[in-house]
Amino acid sequence: MTRRIGEQELVTELVRSLRRGGGAVFEVTGPPGSGRTAMLWRIADHVTGQGARLIAARASAVESNLDGAVLTRILADLGADPDRSMTALCRVFLEAGPLVLVLDDAQWMDESSVIWLRALLRRIHRAPVVVVLATAGLGTAAEDMLAELAEDGSVTAPPWYVVRLPEPTVDEDRIARTLHVMSEWDIRLLRAMAVCGGRFEWSLVRELADLDRVLADRAMTRLRGLGLVATDEPRLTDGVARAVLAAMSGEQRNDLRSKAVVLGHQAALGFEQMSALLVDAPPVGTAWARQVLQREARVLATTGRTADAARLLIRALSEPADEATRADILIQLAQCELDHAPEASDRRLVQVLHMTEPAMSDPRLRAADMLACREHFGVSRRAIETAIAHPSLAESEQEALRGLYWYVVSVAGEPDELGVPAVPSLPDSPADPVCQGIAAWHLARGGSGGAAAVALATRALAVRGPGPLTPRIAAADVLSWAAEYETALAGIDAVLVDGRRYGARVAVVEAMLLRCSVRLRQGRVVEAAEDLAGMEAELPRSCWHPLLSARHLVLEVVLLLAAGLTDEARQALVREATTDVAHGLAHAWRLFAHGLVALVTEPATAARTFVECGRGMRDMGVVNPAVLPWRLLGAMGWRAAGEVAHADALIAEAHDLAVRWGVPGVLRETREFADVVHGMPAGDAARAFAAQSFPGFLARHPVSGCWN
Repeated sequence: MTRRIGEQELVTELVRSLRRGGGAVFEVTGPPGSGRTAMLWRIADHVTGQGARLIAARASAVESNLDGAVLTRILADLGADPDRSMTALCRVFLEAGPLVLVLDDAQWMDESSVIWLRALLRRIHRAPVVVVLATAGLGTAAEDMLAELAEDGSVTAPPWYVVRLPEPTVDEDRIARTLHVMSEWDIRLLRAMAVCGGRFEWSLVRELADLDRVLADRAMTRLRGLGLVATDEPRLTDGVARAVLAAMSGEQRNDLRSKAVVLGHQAALGFEQMSALLVDAPPVGTAWARQVLQREARVLATTGRTADAARLLIRALSEPADEATRADILIQLAQCELDHAPEASDRRLVQVLHMTEPAMSDPRLRAADMLACREHFGVSRRAIETAIAHPSLAESEQEALRGLYWYVVSVAGEPDELGVPAVPSLPDSPADPVCQGIAAWHLARGGSGGAAAVALATRALAVRGPGPLTPRIAAADVLSWAAEYETALAGIDAVLVDGRRYGARVAVVEAMLLRCSVRLRQGRVVEAAEDLAGMEAELPRSCWHPLLSARHLVLEVVLLLAAGLTDEARQALVREATTDVAHGLAHAWRLFAHGLVALVTEPATAARTFVECGRGMRDMGVVNPAVLPWRLLGAMGWRAAGEVAHADALIAEAHDLAVRWGVPGVLRETREFADVVHGMPAGDAARAFAAQSFPGFLARHPVSGCWN
């Protein structure tokens, strides 16, 4: 874990690490122009004076994509062969100690150098090797790796010290010199204004500075004369507050901020002003402070300022609260961090899920439900599995968690490590509403028991309130596959209301995507397009997991093709982020989208793409023809390509599965589509027919190209 220190303490700890023969990492971080490089050279000079070997390297943005750029320079200084294995290269470095490696601008390290550095840092805990890094806090991939290593709490992790440099300002040196010649009253007022940040009326500023009106007015005149206070209003000019606070000791800042918080509370300042004071102040130890921070965080989150909201909630965690309240804060924080720190967001939910108090049932289920909608299915599965195993859980909660567990396993397609289920399978007719929704979804995906699946889904959708939303979305899925559109839409609308009320942002966009699909099946194209367009306003596209993105792509392509916008549909495929994963549900849906576009101009390619999509669906246990009509569209492609036997085989398979599913609407749609395919001409005329007729067919029958 990291420990924050100053420059002088860095030098002391560095020498101590070399002497005791144990490794350590020192990270100097600050924005460009803050003096990182100058500090590194001062450290390098000191190391040379201690007799330790010094190796210095600097990364650059120009070389960040040049494989092994930084590593090559380091190995050249060591005289090591760069073609050796990673383990051998680390051993050469460790055996060269006592040694200090200084890396400037480490945020620009290339990928191979980052991998080597990660391997090295995990081995230096017992070697006389010290690594000194300078980073700029730009959020690069190299900095993300370093942040992950810094939080490693394992026994092999080296001590990690951080020196944070303040942002540079041109006036700070002048302000610091000015403070040394100012009177006590001037400094008091300046400090009070720096702490309150313009949030107090003048009378409260004077009280915070402990000055009467006369002394305060005289001090204000002098400060304005020095250019430290604006001439038009009692506020500090740019950079002054930061310089004044930096010149104070930590104890002085905390004492004054604590006093400011009490004054603000007594003066009944608004939530925005109070939260701004509280966020930098030490813990107050009262419930009202936590409530103010939580309330303002909700306001900020609704306006899209989720990073600011997260900062308030992190501060709220330092105030006293019972476990249930703390869990609520963590869940709220996880929703805010989804935008900018998704892995941290997952960790918050896992933390809630592992709280074991009896009163934690509702928060645990909410956390598990949110994890079930996230990208990191492995994290979700293991966390839920661990929670289920806790002996203090009530049977009803265990059942609900078991349903969510099997939902995650089905979506992720991850096998159990030991080859046997770690959690018992769901019964065919569970009594728990959560399990009912998931069981209906499992049954429907397999394409059998249509009536039983609809009954289970209907009971699952009867649940309202703060419980898990994922099973309700899954139940609405089932009803849409069974052509129970109005019931499905009513359930989706209820999920949207509850999801927005409780801040379940991923569930909200999942529900919007499902509503788009259902409306497409109903032929309500304009409303469907509105749902699809509104998803990004609820949750930025960068926060969507791959499966959600792939499903969105399919519906976008369907809408574009139905409108005759083939070129735009092709561009949508190009815009979609590529991935190296060539399996799973997300890959199957991306293939389906590509097949839709190819069907217009390259029917044979489209048919093969649809068949490959179907192979991926089968591998994930999805055989219901109502889920994704790849067989029927593949048959159209084969027919247009002159492969009549292949087309007839896919149509026969789709028909048999529709009969097995037992929903009249799906069977009727399958037969209508089969008639269209059988009525297609052969040869080149079939290709022209597909190119001319397919977009219009989608416009009349959008169910032929959508999934939910």
